[in-house]
Amino acid sequence: MSEETMKYDESDQALPDSLQEPEPYKPMFDASVRTAIYVACTILGVILAVAAPVAIAAHAPEWATILLSAMAGAIPTVAAAFGVAYNPSRTN
Repeated sequence: MSEETMKYDESDQALPDSLQEPEPYKPMFDASVRTAIYVACTILGVILAVAAPVAIAAHAPEWATILLSAMAGAIPTVAAAFGVAYNPSRTN
């Protein structure tokens, strides 16, 4: 690589002092709704994580095993869709 290709002009870049403070994050759902979803998803996740291997061991129909496994995998996505994440320093 030539030195000419490694040069770039950063004069149009904002300096750190001139950047605006970002707006504070405001969750779409209330804290009580997020907590309820988190608790429900945790309970369902544990139940389905146990039910899927039990269905395999009990020689359940293939469709039931696939359904239980898919639901166990979808539970964290449902929680994430509501903006739920474990954060012990959450203030609201």
